[in-house]
Amino acid sequence: MLQSAESAGSRRRDYPLNCRGGGELAFVPIGPPSRSEQAITFEVPFAPGASASGQDGQGLQPGTCAWIDRPVNAKEPRRVRVKIHLPDSMPRRTAGDSAIHWSFLAHDSDSGYFAAVAYRSWTASWVPPGNASEPPASTASRMGRPLPFDLRALAIVWLLLGLLLWAPSLMLGARLSGWRRLTAIYQAKAIARGRRVRCGWMIIGFMNYRTGVRMTADDSYVHFSMGPLVRPGHAPFSVPWSDIEVTRDGWPWFPMQGRPVIRLRLARQRALRILVPLGTGEELIDSSAGRLQLGEPVGAGAVH
Repeated sequence: MLQSAESAGSRRRDYPLNCRGGGELAFVPIGPPSRSEQAITFEVPFAPGASASGQDGQGLQPGTCAWIDRPVNAKEPRRVRVKIHLPDSMPRRTAGDSAIHWSFLAHDSDSGYFAAVAYRSWTASWVPPGNASEPPASTASRMGRPLPFDLRALAIVWLLLGLLLWAPSLMLGARLSGWRRLTAIYQAKAIARGRRVRCGWMIIGFMNYRTGVRMTADDSYVHFSMGPLVRPGHAPFSVPWSDIEVTRDGWPWFPMQGRPVIRLRLARQRALRILVPLGTGEELIDSSAGRLQLGEPVGAGAVH
């Protein structure tokens, strides 16, 4: 349905001029918005089509315009002026799309342009021979050749694969780090009025747990556990205060090698390296009510 581009008035007889997006077609504003009408006037320069456009624009090449029943002749203008209401932002967004067609109900203004009094747009349901649009960026390579798969489908496959491997990878990490060994040695106990110790990360063995590690201190134990998303394979365990020693140590790996951290030594697994941030270690000592005393460093980056 054609949309009115200006108020009705005395005007010449108007005819449908069809245009196809793409090529050099553009909607160029030629003046500020009209406050009274909330509309702006655009000028649409175009190349004349070699043949009549046809009712649905089948005869048009990208960026060209023609009358429904004949091409624009040599004496006629090569631009259209049309007034479009401001909420309609489609013209400037879609001018480069060769699948979008525009029809202007217009007449020759005798001032070097066609004056449009109404307009409409539509998406072509046909693909002209030899004029297929470029393949979407998501399915085309940099050489312009279509890829044999849809990248969006590939992203879904990777997401599903990640979900399938999430729990097995966590369980493998628990075995490699030594967490599983600790759960076998130190059984989980009920927490009695415990105090949560903030712990952003923790190194156990050669595994850096960046998130999810929880430590809770009560009168008898320090309770270790994992958040829900990283819990598979990481059962909670509880270590009595008497089995814990704390010493200064250093971050073991480049580029932060030597950065001050706190090392926890467990009496029944002294060879297993457990490192926590300096602030976490200090908070744990404060929660121990004098049970823990910070010992001398064992050497920055030492591996045991």
